[in-house]
Amino acid sequence: MFGLVRSFNRLGVSSGPTGARLLHTTYASLVNKKSETPVRPSAADQSASSVFAATTAAQSSSSGSAIPQDLHTVSLGKGQGTARIREYTYSTANFHVSPRKLRLIGNQITGLPLTEAIRQMQFSAKKAATKIRHSLVWARKNAVFQKEMNPDNMFVKLARVGKGKYRKRLDPKARGRFGVIRIPYSHMKYVVWEKRPEEKPQARNAVERALLAGDLPKRKVKGFTLTKKVWMPLTENKPVINPKSFYNW
Repeated sequence: MFGLVRSFNRLGVSSGPTGARLLHTTYASLVNKKSETPVRPSAADQSASSVFAATTAAQSSSSGSAIPQDLHTVSLGKGQGTARIREYTYSTANFHVSPRKLRLIGNQITGLPLTEAIRQMQFSAKKAATKIRHSLVWARKNAVFQKEMNPDNMFVKLARVGKGKYRKRLDPKARGRFGVIRIPYSHMKYVVWEKRPEEKPQARNAVERALLAGDLPKRKVKGFTLTKKVWMPLTENKPVINPKSFYNW
């Protein structure tokens, strides 16, 4: 048992500071290995390779920099443009928990950074939080090793809850009758995104281009214009008439 835990910690599966430091070291080594100057294949290797591989290498060398294939173009919302992000999807297996109870945990971790979501599940009092914490740690490790995503920039974009199969059990009652108890099973599916602060959002039309540039004036909505101040400071020469029992701002 202790050997299994130690092997998990070596893989970066631990949710503590040791596992986080190991993940950061692994990510840095992957980035350094990727940034090294690639070795140009010889003529014999190029002839032995397929036509598709040779065409891809020629296109990447002519463009100067290869475009990563794992980047997805997603919408940031209405009027906010689009951005290219890395995405990783991970799902838990079906385990004994009600979908209604598991949906509360999904709403809690949606939109949080992945490290913060793991910390919230570590101190949560819910029974299913332990299973969710283990799966979040595995998702973070797999995203670093498979997609080369930065663990500091990952956050939970979506946390969907799905129903599993029901396990049935008999409930004996009086007079030879019986009922059927349905034991629910459910699972959770995560969509993890990596924030790219160095990349600016791209506009899809002229309106979004003006909104992102700040050239479009703010829309005036009728009925929401304040004609007087919401809060007036107290003055010493103003008499207090019919004072209330509490201080009113």
